[in-house]
Amino acid sequence: MATQQYDIFISYRRTGGAQYARILQLMLTQRGYKVFLDYDELTDGVFGDHIKDAIHKAPVFMLVLSAGSMARCVNESDWVRQEIMLALEQGKHIVPVNPDNSFDGFPEDTDGHVFPAVIKEKVGSLQYSEIGFGQTLGITIDLMIKNRLVPTLGIRNVSDHVDADFDAAKESLRKMDAHHKRMRRLGIVGVVGVILIVLATCLLFWRHQLIREQDEKELAALEAMRMELQEKYKTFGLQLSSGLSMSQMNTIDTLLLNMVPVRPDTLWMSQFEFSVGQWFGIKGEPYDDAQKNMPMNNVSFGEVLLFLSDVGDMTNLNITLPSADEWEYAARGGSFHETTTYVGSNTPDAVAWYKDNANGHAHPSDGQQGKEPNTLDLYDMSGNVSEWCNTPYGENGLYTVCGGNYLSSASEVTTVSRKGMDANSKEPTVGFRIVIKKQ
Repeated sequence: MATQQYDIFISYRRTGGAQYARILQLMLTQRGYKVFLDYDELTDGVFGDHIKDAIHKAPVFMLVLSAGSMARCVNESDWVRQEIMLALEQGKHIVPVNPDNSFDGFPEDTDGHVFPAVIKEKVGSLQYSEIGFGQTLGITIDLMIKNRLVPTLGIRNVSDHVDADFDAAKESLRKMDAHHKRMRRLGIVGVVGVILIVLATCLLFWRHQLIREQDEKELAALEAMRMELQEKYKTFGLQLSSGLSMSQMNTIDTLLLNMVPVRPDTLWMSQFEFSVGQWFGIKGEPYDDAQKNMPMNNVSFGEVLLFLSDVGDMTNLNITLPSADEWEYAARGGSFHETTTYVGSNTPDAVAWYKDNANGHAHPSDGQQGKEPNTLDLYDMSGNVSEWCNTPYGENGLYTVCGGNYLSSASEVTTVSRKGMDANSKEPTVGFRIVIKKQ
């Protein structure tokens, strides 16, 4: 399918730049320009072909320089880098946009990663159009059009409705999204006959009004919760994906609240073993509330990694299993370098549920069971359930489990206790805890 002719192609980094790009598209469209933005243009075909074709057919290449937008351009496979390079090769009129004066510059070459000099030379030498995404949004957009677009594209016919500021533009986008959502829902009743539609008009109108009101309330509450959590956990760089339920966001809140710093600003570990309530809270599935704080067990290494990949997509965080060395480093209190035999003590009964005191079953991992943590305030690293680590154990598909469990002897729940386990195996004695890694 051929791409239609566009005036402007907008290139942006989804993390940090998506909202700016959508607002720019809206404001420019209202002012008569045809704008390509892959947020809603790409509906079929090959992604790369659509992008290349759109850049080729758009005289103006608009680049949203949001905070950190150029950082990944050191990678040759980065899509934003490829878009810019193609635009430069084709001699497009480049219009760099600096939204809210947030652009933090081009990255330096590091560790064998080289930032393209041509991008720094060509884009960096251009004057950035500083767009204020506030009350002056319309003014700064019109100024950019006058100075940067009219000489190349000419003056266009402005639509009847033109938003003047950021709040008005956001409201227009919200209405458009709500409209698209309602239209998709109406598609399921498309086969209903004309007579039935006429008879049901009043009922459907009333129903859609109620749905609209409920959706607006729900979306507002979810958006408020999302913004609150992102501010609360900005140290991690939390960016929650859209479409999360209130229950999922509450579970993520609990997860991050219990993360303990192991290495300053680069490695955090969960204070407790990952629980049943957290597992099913993230999945949005029902579970027995009596098992809420029990360690999640009977899950294979592969199931855990797949689950944590989903959590990473929801949060834009590098959430994974610790390596065996990271696990032991945390167990020894990190930089405190504890030398105790067990994690937090030389006495196993003080810190561990193991063969001599566990009565043959796991116990809740919530810090309320009378066991002591180590110096980093990490609980149950000795005993209770063994914990998957992201480190192969020899060969033949085995992975490391650390810490021993409730059926282990005292000699098997030490700080250095490790065993190998088939990655596809599931055991009631084996669970996991998570880490967050940050560059």
